[in-house]
Amino acid sequence: MNRHWRPSHLIAPTAAVIVAVALLSGWICYRVGVGVARGELRPHMLLIELAATVTIILLALFWLAHRLRRQWIEPVQQVASTVERLAGGAWDARSPLPAASAAGQLFANQLNYFAEQVQTELLLLQQQRTYLTTLVESLPDPILLTDPQQRVILINEPAARFLSMTPRQAMGQKLISILGEASLVDVYESLGADAAGQPQTLVREIRAVRDAQKHVYQSVVARTGTGGVLLVLRDVSRLAATVQMKTDFVANASHELRTPIAAIKIAFETLCEVYTDDPDQSARCIEIIGGHMQRLEAMLQDLLDLSRVENVELKPEYAEVRGTDLLASTRSAMGSLARNKKLDFALDGDAALVFQSDRKLLDLIMKNLVENSIKYTPEGGRVMVNLRREERDGQSQLVLSVTDTGIGIPPQHLDRVFERFYQVDSARSGSAGRGTGLGLAIVKHAAAALGAQVAIDSTVGRGTTVTCTFPEADSAFAPVDAP
Repeated sequence: MNRHWRPSHLIAPTAAVIVAVALLSGWICYRVGVGVARGELRPHMLLIELAATVTIILLALFWLAHRLRRQWIEPVQQVASTVERLAGGAWDARSPLPAASAAGQLFANQLNYFAEQVQTELLLLQQQRTYLTTLVESLPDPILLTDPQQRVILINEPAARFLSMTPRQAMGQKLISILGEASLVDVYESLGADAAGQPQTLVREIRAVRDAQKHVYQSVVARTGTGGVLLVLRDVSRLAATVQMKTDFVANASHELRTPIAAIKIAFETLCEVYTDDPDQSARCIEIIGGHMQRLEAMLQDLLDLSRVENVELKPEYAEVRGTDLLASTRSAMGSLARNKKLDFALDGDAALVFQSDRKLLDLIMKNLVENSIKYTPEGGRVMVNLRREERDGQSQLVLSVTDTGIGIPPQHLDRVFERFYQVDSARSGSAGRGTGLGLAIVKHAAAALGAQVAIDSTVGRGTTVTCTFPEADSAFAPVDAP
């Protein structure tokens, strides 16, 4: 095929045919005229020559029409049919190449090349859209996109759940009509263009109630280059809770440290005034100072322990631990406290129990659990420690439980007792003998470092049981052969 063919290439042969027909017609007319003038042309000869002339002209016109049809009309019809199919979305349609028409081949090739390029670009765009949709659907954050008319053209499942509808219901809807949260509507209505006319992005923190729980979202609303709107919501509830917890920690730590310091200061000032005049009052001040000093010392120690077990880089140092040794050390450390309150302090465990764990973390867990039970159990009550191995769901687990017959914990407080400085009974505040509020927080983090789960069960007026379960699969309590 000659890719440099031009329509002018058809003019030369067509003009040659026309000129030849004209010359032939003129020659015949000349012959007829001369013959008539000389009287040499007979009527029947005149008819024959006229018929021959007409026949030649008709044959020339037929040849010219046939050539035009093959060179132009048929190729143009085929190209037009292919264009109609392409316009209808059939981008795999191709125009056939006419063998007898260089012009038709050129047009068909150019059209086919254009269709192939467009089809390739469309497939690429469809592939990219599929990748984008898959990516958006796989993200846990709600994502929503609108067209310039602010109608939803893309929405993932998390966004549909946030709006309490299905993606099908949201598609094509006006964005302003499906935004249920007033805070989101405010952000959307505040979105515009900056002073330079560039698309604007707004980042705001909004609060919403979902599944009867308060959630904090970081909303990002941006105007796209085409005039649409992109909305992304990120659930930062845990982060906000962590920030609030740190804020509460600083406030509570300041309060907890300020109370004993103020008491010590008052007791010291009083002691200075009555040291020689009132021995009984002096002894009372000394007792107050001593009690608060012990509480400050315990609080500082608990803060150090909490800081250590909360460290993300904490790696337990596993070694062989005997159950009898662990229980014996607990009795030695906590026995005097139980005797002072006239409590029945019982420790029970398998004498042959030997396992691998971090002895320091275990002692920390034991100390805080038993100390809490003794502290909140009235005189004459009972504190029981049990260390045993159980089979659960086909897996061997070691279970440590501490049970007391103390005052118990109200159900509404059970979810928060593992928070730092959280005190269940506000009436205990102000007492020099009360806890630091860090014991169960230390237990939670120390147990987590060993791969354990902590559960608490309590009934007001009857007592509390705290259970730590160490799965063998996590190697926190991998059994070893006893010698």
